[in-house]
Amino acid sequence: MTEKIKNKSVVYGWLMKADDDFSLAKNLFEESEYYDHVCFLSQQAVEKYLKVLVIISKGKLKKEERTHNLIYLSQLGGLDFSAFESDLRKLSNAYVPARYPGDGYVKFNKEEAKECLRAAERIIDFIKSENNLAVYCDQF
Repeated sequence: MTEKIKNKSVVYGWLMKADDDFSLAKNLFEESEYYDHVCFLSQQAVEKYLKVLVIISKGKLKKEERTHNLIYLSQLGGLDFSAFESDLRKLSNAYVPARYPGDGYVKFNKEEAKECLRAAERIIDFIKSENNLAVYCDQF
């Protein structure tokens, strides 16, 4: 008898949103010059994948785990992300300036957007290679 998977629909929802964010980031990069949005959506995709790991390992997200800090989230899901620390920092550091003007207007260029996409892809590929996410949906 197959063991029932806990939180399957919750994890599925997070995975679908993450993949939507990453697909949109790739499409925007190829078809537009909205590089700020590419950086933001790349960060969001990784954030959601990291939150999937937390949900899988802990059952749910606690209040303090509802953060955009990718370094912090990467420490909660049970995988060693030390090889991806610069990628995680790059994406975390892009989150605020990609969305808000703050003390000044920051505009990301094509090369920065490409770096964010590549960082996100490396992290997402690592997460997928270390987890059987197919048990949550048939798309993986």
